[in-house]
Amino acid sequence: MALQLFGYIMSITGLCGLIIGTFTNEWKIIGHGNDKTVTTENYQGLWMECEISSSSVIHCTIFNSLLHQTFEIRLARVIMIISIVISSLAALVAISGLRCTRCLDENEQSKDRAAFAGGILSVCSGLFALGITSWFMYGIVDNFFIQKDSPEKRYVIGKSLIGAFVASLLCLSGGMLLCICSVTHLRSNRNLSKHPVSKNPGKEYVL
Repeated sequence: MALQLFGYIMSITGLCGLIIGTFTNEWKIIGHGNDKTVTTENYQGLWMECEISSSSVIHCTIFNSLLHQTFEIRLARVIMIISIVISSLAALVAISGLRCTRCLDENEQSKDRAAFAGGILSVCSGLFALGITSWFMYGIVDNFFIQKDSPEKRYVIGKSLIGAFVASLLCLSGGMLLCICSVTHLRSNRNLSKHPVSKNPGKEYVL
């Protein structure tokens, strides 16, 4: 039961991380290195681009039009939102199958199947988010080495992207734990049903 609860907590933590990572703006930031002449800092997210001047004034521009955005940003938006929705469904479905809750107590098989379904959904959510964040990271790193002639425009991986990547791993790991625990419970219940224990083991009858 403890391992199952730990997997559920990992999934919930991953869901929170996905939400924070998706709607914060530091997916990629300008990599200045040791250049002391740069007077502004620039970073981008999936929804807006922000610039911080030397006087610490922040100016953000919201991405209003989808047509003006790159394909990677539009795809990342869709995949991350899908991942959040699936992870939310996983949390709702799996909570009824946890051994520490009283939902579906009258049918242990249904309880284990609910936890298993929640685990599968969490794994799917983690795979979606892991795929898009890994692809986004690869694009940033690839462009960083391509644009060697213009170092002032080279982006590096931001905190929000790293957070979303870690959150996807939490969803994936938590979902796998839920699935493993549910399968173990289902198998143990089947073994008990095949070999029922006598209610009166001390009584034996001789014909």
